[in-house]
Amino acid sequence: MKLAVQSAILALSFGVVYVWQNSPLKEYTVQLLGLFIALYLIIVAKKKGKAFLQLGQEGGIGIFILNTLVFLLIFATGGLDSALFFILYFIAFGIAFVFDPLCVIVFIAGSILIFAPHVNTGDFTANILKIASVALVSPLAFFFGKEYQKSDSQDEKINAIEERAKEASDSISKDVEEVIEDEKEILKQEDLDKLNDILEETEDLRAESSEKSNG
Repeated sequence: MKLAVQSAILALSFGVVYVWQNSPLKEYTVQLLGLFIALYLIIVAKKKGKAFLQLGQEGGIGIFILNTLVFLLIFATGGLDSALFFILYFIAFGIAFVFDPLCVIVFIAGSILIFAPHVNTGDFTANILKIASVALVSPLAFFFGKEYQKSDSQDEKINAIEERAKEASDSISKDVEEVIEDEKEILKQEDLDKLNDILEETEDLRAESSEKSNG
């Protein structure tokens, strides 16, 4: 389901670019670019300085705006001859890191379909090579994206375990303190010493979890 939604977001982005480029609205590309840039900056500002990858992970709107913005910018500056064409390589990696890595396939297909009508404009061989270069970079993006998300998933699991350990130590500490408070009159000194040892251990565990979280 997640892959389908993310693929649909990319497909919608390419659809907007295609329709825009083949309609009278094309004359207002600069104004649309300004709007998209403003929207993107607003979204980034709301994240209070968080990185782009974190932005993408919290919603597809960032990828939709960025992908649409970049393609419109490339068309506005010469299409396949644009000096900004290289940005597509970074977009491919960004999509693989933020979305399901398989979405790179949608990105390749969308790029080919968007640029296909313009292949015969200018140097045919150079245009084919540029489109092919995007397709060749995408498998690398897929591989690195898959490894990145695997590492990120492991980090989340570790954080969840540390959080559960902290909660467990808090609960144990609270229970032991209640036992000492309620039963201190009848408990043997040996038992009190053992309970105090447990308290010290839980305090150490909480301090260790706190240090890892801050680190």
